[in-house]
Amino acid sequence: MAALRRSSTGNDRLNLAGAVDNEIESGVPNATTLLRFADAVVGRYADLPERREALRTELGAAAVVDAVGVIANYQRMVRIADGCGIPLDAPTVEASADFRDELGVYAYASAANTPS
Repeated sequence: MAALRRSSTGNDRLNLAGAVDNEIESGVPNATTLLRFADAVVGRYADLPERREALRTELGAAAVVDAVGVIANYQRMVRIADGCGIPLDAPTVEASADFRDELGVYAYASAANTPS
């Protein structure tokens, strides 16, 4: 999340809570369609083909490829970190302290794999 915050520097209208709650307006263009697609990919929802088509219709075929690449890369990085038990480094702990609790990151099952 700290990387997300840094990547949005200067864009005060983004709301990180929208990344974990589809009902919250994130400020990201086309967020509803993107989140519905990501949820379907990660959750292996039966309506994945319809959500993929909605994304393609709204943003184009290249956006589908980009979205799949981001989802796959994130999943890969999380699995590596979980498997190794990689703790957050001190700068990340400090930079993310104000929103980790707010976003409920400790409620995710993978939080148990990270040593304190």
